Amino acid sequence: MNKLFLFILFCGAIFGDDLPLSEQKTELLKLKREKIIQDGESAKNSWISPVILSTTVNKNKNQNLESQTNSAGLDWSQDLFRSGGISQSIAKAEYSKDANLLGISIEEATYLKQIYKLYTQISRDRLVYKQNELSLKNRDIDLFIIKAKYKVGSADISELNRITIDKDTVRTNLITLKNTLKNEEYELKKLTGDVNSDTLQLPNIPLLSQNDYIKSHLELLQYSQKNKRDEAISGVTRSAYLPKLTFVSSLGYTKFSSQLNNYQGNDYSYGAVVSMPLDVNMNPVIESSRLQHLQTQTAELDRKMELEKEYAMRIATIADYEEKIAVAKEMVEMYEELYNSTNAQVKAGYKSTYDLESLKNSVEIQKYEQEIHNKNILIEKISLYFDTQHEGK
Repeated sequence: MNKLFLFILFCGAIFGDDLPLSEQKTELLKLKREKIIQDGESAKNSWISPVILSTTVNKNKNQNLESQTNSAGLDWSQDLFRSGGISQSIAKAEYSKDANLLGISIEEATYLKQIYKLYTQISRDRLVYKQNELSLKNRDIDLFIIKAKYKVGSADISELNRITIDKDTVRTNLITLKNTLKNEEYELKKLTGDVNSDTLQLPNIPLLSQNDYIKSHLELLQYSQKNKRDEAISGVTRSAYLPKLTFVSSLGYTKFSSQLNNYQGNDYSYGAVVSMPLDVNMNPVIESSRLQHLQTQTAELDRKMELEKEYAMRIATIADYEEKIAVAKEMVEMYEELYNSTNAQVKAGYKSTYDLESLKNSVEIQKYEQEIHNKNILIEKISLYFDTQHEGK
């Protein structure tokens, strides 16, 4: 049993019952793993031939003779040597099992990635909702001030229309956000079932380096096992056209009765057969298995290149969010400075409390902006993290 298989079993045993998945999805993943393990054990022993138990009753009647034969026996024909094909067959079964188990790990990781992305999106969109509520308050203040100015002739209708449209846009955004949150919570519930989403705890999500991301990516680990499997398949295919040694044996009991003769007793035979097929299709079949191996290797290289590009894209996206956070911090400093100076002017009677309330809301809006982009960064890190194999998955 190799280290990869031990790791998969270890993670399944420790974390299988603690997955934030619905009971049905958790059970389905468990059953899939168990089936793969059983299929793997069966495939590993497929080179061992079964013992054939047979029984026969035969009656014969013609003008001169009537007879009956009853027999029972055991027959066994077992390959002892296949020019390396037996060991390659066992290796093929092991690598196929490991590749299939990694397939289930990929399926499980996809579920976890969806769950924690939705969980983080809900948290982010709740912040966006609060941010838009503050924006709506500011639009109300702006509308109140512009309406007052318009009534005394110090503002034109275009200003009034602009503020009114801005307010309607924010109100529409709030309605859209409310619907988005409902959909996200619904999608999360589909994955978690009866698990209370409020009890979910996001694990520590580090930002992986490109080397760690590529080295531990589940798809590439699966390709590695598929490559080993295809190499073993090529070995099995080649060995099928080379000499093999087969042990043959039989043990039986026969009872024969007729008008002329009666016989009953045990009989047995055993021996060895050396054989080698001569097949005109040998070269095309061997070449086909070689090409399949090359196809898997090429697919692995292609996927590796795609993942390197995807990693670079996500790192660039994270850098963009970090720049936006820096801008939001600058805006907070500016609005806080304005708030302090305006507060002094309000106390002196030169500014209204509406200006002060608007600036206070603007400070909070920019603080929410920082939190929102931190959530966006976390979503990008989640996308990278759950694509990889790591302790705790």
